[in-house]
Formats: sequence, C-alpha cells, structure tokens
Amino acid sequence: MRVLVVNDDQNVLDVAERLLIGDGHVPILTGAPQAALQIARSMRPGAIFLDVLMPGFDGWDLLAALKADPETSDIPVLMICMLGERRKALVAGAAGVIAKPLDAAGVRAAMARLATRQSSSR
Repeated sequence: MRVLVVNDDQNVLDVAERLLIGDGHVPILTGAPQAALQIARSMRPGAIFLDVLMPGFDGWDLLAALKADPETSDIPVLMICMLGERRKALVAGAAGVIAKPLDAAGVRAAMARLATRQSSSR
C-alpha cells in the first residue's frame, strides 16, 4: 500500500519511511503540508499519515481540505497526534490516530485497524 506521510519534522519522516518500508508499504513523504493535497490527488495513496502540529497549514486544516475534496475524501487519514486528540480527529473525519512518537508497534496497529476497516466496508 502507498502511504503518504505529511510531517514537517524530517526525523519523523525518516522513522515513518523505515517503518513503512519494513512492513512492505511504499511511503510517499512530504514536509510541505501545502503540497499534500495535490500529492494525494495525483498519487492516490491507500492511506495518509498526517501530523497535527505543523506551521501555517496545520494538520487540522489539511484534514478538512482532504475531506472536502471529492478526489481525496475517501482516502483514510490517520492523524499523528496525542491520544487525547483522538475524539477531535474522529469528529473531523480522520479514520484514527497514531500516537506520538511513532514506533513500529503503533504504526503496525494503525495499519491493521485500517485494513480491518477497509475489508469490512467492502
């Protein structure tokens, strides 16, 4: 599965890339949230990992833009945030959250929940 990871922290992008490749996924990485909507439109990832805290166009703004766009509204978005923000993320249209800091167990669990959700919606 192609996974778009949007985060302004290069260390997080490096960790996400390593974890996703290790689990057989194809990461698409960007540190520019302003470009993420166009990347999602053109690359059609199977999922998007989206950081909440980014300067300027933050994760909440980008989530709203993704969900409002007919070309990207069906792509599941997992917010990278504190677990206390889970409810806000779900209400805003996210498929779930991945807790900070990213680790292998958290990414695998989030991807497994996503796969279960996708198979049950077919």
